[in-house]
Amino acid sequence: MSDSQLTFSSFAVAGGAGGLGSLITKELLAQGAKVVVLSRSASTAVPEGAIVRAVDYTDKDSLVNALSGVEVVVSALNAGGFPSQPALADAAKAAGAKLFVPS
Repeated sequence: MSDSQLTFSSFAVAGGAGGLGSLITKELLAQGAKVVVLSRSASTAVPEGAIVRAVDYTDKDSLVNALSGVEVVVSALNAGGFPSQPALADAAKAAGAKLFVPS
């Protein structure tokens, strides 16, 4: 990322503890953003400074609750998680997120 300030300040990264997702999470944190990592398990190890929220990608209420207060939702889900993206996008909209970035 450049030295300019971020347009948004709060992000959720689905798959934010995985390979690409952890890199996205770390860079957002380095830029001063609040980052929520969505994971199927609350015990998932996430980069320091991130908040982990356990979600059920088949439960819209679970997703909406996890995305509360988030401006941008970034999907770093791998191919196995692609079928979850429509539900994630719908939940992002319902939670009031301003932007959804698919994998």
